[in-house]
Amino acid sequence: MINSAAQRDAVLLARQVLDQRPVFLDTETTGLDRNAEIVEISIIDSDGSVLVDTLVRPSQPIPAEVTRLHHITNEMVQKAQPWPFLWNNIKPALHNRLVVIYNQDFDIRMLKQTHDRYKMRWDILPRPFDLMTLYARFHGEWDANRRLYRNISLENAGKACNIPLPNAHRALADTLLTKALLEYLASIPT
Repeated sequence: MINSAAQRDAVLLARQVLDQRPVFLDTETTGLDRNAEIVEISIIDSDGSVLVDTLVRPSQPIPAEVTRLHHITNEMVQKAQPWPFLWNNIKPALHNRLVVIYNQDFDIRMLKQTHDRYKMRWDILPRPFDLMTLYARFHGEWDANRRLYRNISLENAGKACNIPLPNAHRALADTLLTKALLEYLASIPT
């Protein structure tokens, strides 16, 4: 049910984004800092088909506290390919596509950081769309200090919309939840 102009605008924008047949992306990483790199990436197409779903062997160990969050162990990534070998398979899935990401600032930063770690040229500019920002507008909780709508975690957004997919902190599951959340918003009658 639409209760405000901000909610109505969010629903209409969700429809516009969905009409562009975007891809959806999520990553898991070795952490949050400037040295963190990707250890898992998933990209799904607008029809739900999996374009990329792979572990990535990082150049550094995954800290135990991060493994407790996403459950990706050093043993799991030991036989995975490193980022430079995977990028040629990942890049075509992003080329000329709108890329829906829940918290785009983080995932785009991780893509760039991982490139930098291997001294790779950042030669693609994906067209990202941040679903977290759109959902914050829909949710409508104003943060007076930041003068923006308050961001809501993917897990809490999924629960609030009664989407029966978990926020598993694994790339494929979170990508599927992101897609389901966008579809939910786009389906709300205006």
